[in-house]
Formats: sequence, structure tokens, C-alpha cells
Amino acid sequence: MLSYIHFGFLFIFPVVVIAYILMMTLKSEVTKRYLYNGLMTIYVLLLSYFIWFQGLGDVSDQLAINLEPFETIKLYIRAYQANTLSLSIIAVNLLGNVVLMFPIGFWLYYKRYGVVRIILYALFIPVLFEGGQFLLHQLHAVSRSVDIDDWILNALGILIGYFISYLHTQITTRRKI
Repeated sequence: MLSYIHFGFLFIFPVVVIAYILMMTLKSEVTKRYLYNGLMTIYVLLLSYFIWFQGLGDVSDQLAINLEPFETIKLYIRAYQANTLSLSIIAVNLLGNVVLMFPIGFWLYYKRYGVVRIILYALFIPVLFEGGQFLLHQLHAVSRSVDIDDWILNALGILIGYFISYLHTQITTRRKI
């Protein structure tokens, strides 16, 4: 089974590195736009598959839904304190939800949207993933949990990716001056 860590190292990191190199070396803005949009389309399709279908067993009649913010995060903390769950599993589950969304934040920065639009996208895109999990469960296609904590962590990942891109641009612009 492909874990978040494996997915990150095998796909996210190379895509981000390739996109960065190409964006820095290509001269044509049109070529850059098509290439970056193409890479992001592939990324979102693979991410959707990974989030919705990867590592599933039988479809369950029960759907786990958590609508209480930070409940799952508190559960992980309590399990770690009780020594019933390893830190590596917690890191994969919590940090994985953040890191998986970095590329979307990078892409939104490249699109040059305003801050309000970025925040709206950061809030709405994770709803699509969680909503997709809910809908696919209702269609008896998959059994995944729907968790507001995943939504919070995904939105945070998009915003952090955007902020990293912003900082990178600020730093590289100052070096050129």
C-alpha cells in the first residue's frame, strides 16, 4: 500500500522540483502556463485517486463522520500519550494531510489570484475532496471517513504552499536587485 510519505517522495517532491526548474528556465509564459496547468491537472487526478480509492478494503455500511473541529487531532494526541499509537503514524496522517496540498498552494500562487480568492479556494478545495469521499460512500463505491480535521489540515496545506511560494518570490526578487 502506498502511504502518504511514499506518495510524497515518489510524486509530490519530483513534481514540485520539475515544475520549479521549468518555471525558472523556460522563457515563454504561454509554455510555462500550459506546462504548469498540465502538471497540476495530473497531480490533482492522482491525488483524487489516492484520497478516494487507495488502500481500501470492503465497502462498509457505516460512514465515519467527524464534524467536531480538532477532535481527530486530539484523539491522536491522547493515543500518543497513552502509548497506543506511534508518532510516525500520527505524523503521516496529520502532516500528510498538510503536505499533500502544498502543490495546490504553489499553483494558486502562480495563478496570481488575490488573497481573498486564495483563502476561498483553500477553504473550498478540501470540501471537494471530503465531499467526494461522502458521495462515493453513498454510492457504495468506497468507505472513507469524512473529517473536518482533514478539511482544516488540507486548507492549511494549501495556504502554507501559497505562503512558501510568496516567500520564495520575495527572496529571489531581493537577490536580483
